[in-house]
Order: sequence, then C-alpha cells, then structure tokens
Amino acid sequence: MVTGVDIVKEQIRIAAGEKLSLRQEEIKQTGHAIECRVYAEDPDNNFMPCPGLITSLRTPGGPGVRDDSGVFEGFEIPIYYDPIISKLVVWGKDRQEAVARMKRALNEYVVTGVKTSIPFHIRVMNNRHFLDGDFDTNFIDKVFFREESERELPHFEVAVIAGAIQLFLDERKRAISQRGPGTGEPASMWKYAGRPGMPKIL
Repeated sequence: MVTGVDIVKEQIRIAAGEKLSLRQEEIKQTGHAIECRVYAEDPDNNFMPCPGLITSLRTPGGPGVRDDSGVFEGFEIPIYYDPIISKLVVWGKDRQEAVARMKRALNEYVVTGVKTSIPFHIRVMNNRHFLDGDFDTNFIDKVFFREESERELPHFEVAVIAGAIQLFLDERKRAISQRGPGTGEPASMWKYAGRPGMPKIL
C-alpha cells in the first residue's frame, strides 16, 4: 500500500526461479498504511475463537480501502482453522488520514452471526496511546485492557447506586399504595424506613 508493489506477486516470481522485477533503489514509500485483521473472535474473552455461520456480510470500500477476504454470506467459520475473516488495509497520505479511513471502514464493516474483532479495532483506533503513537508489542495487555477495566469500574459503581435508588423508589411507591390496617391511612414512611433490610436512602 505504501510502495505500490505487489509483494505476494514478487514472492511467487522468486519461488518460480525468476528475479525481482525491481531494484531496492527503485522502491519509494508514500503515505501511511494500517492493517486490521478481522477475526471471528471474542476480544473480551481472551480472543477466544467464535466459529459459526456468517448470516450477513457488508464489506467497506472507497478510496484507500482494501479488504482481502475469502468469506461470504452463508460461509461457516470452522473450528479447525484460523478464524480469520479478512485483512482490512487502509492507506492515507499520512497517519492521521489513515486512522480516519480505518475508523470509517471499520464502522462500515458489518458481520452478523459470529462475534468479531471489529469493535475491538474501533476501540483501539480511538485509544489515546495509539493515536499518539505511544505503543509497543505489550500495548494490548499492559495498556489497552488495563485502561478499559479502570474506566469500567466507575460505571459499575454508578449502576449499583442507581439500582439502589430505583429499589428504594419502587418500595416507597408500593408502601404508599398500601393502607394501614383498619385506619384507611397510608402506611407511615417513617415506619417503612425503619424496617430491617430496607434501603436507608431518604
């Protein structure tokens, strides 16, 4: 993508005993390229393979977008082999444009029937360390997943608090709808709040 040279074609020529068609000094690199390998995997479950039937498939396209794939709607991802769906490659005049094109391509990519690594790639494309070029081979385990787990914790706490508040409101509504025995009056909320096990949120 950055040289305009079909590397696989050159490899086949060499395997057939032919010489390379280009010399090193003829190779010129232009722009920036990024590849995302789309797998039938669950990234949130240690990238476990997710074999199954592809029920629908829509691949991205447009300038600078290349999708090398061998699957189709109705194709079954087997359990015996590498569960790769495609190699999605984009090119841009610089890294910023390449990242923008990859984001667009990933959001256009639709695969149903199996879990894929597409959402994972989207999250990586939006990660601040990746965008700054601050990453190495330990990026996924030591930076990416750690940051995501730290961001998930506050949301979990908020969900617990929201659940407790909703429980209190539901119980209060139920208590108000009940009448005290023989009095015709609503049950006292002071008594209700003092019952064992009731949420103490007032």
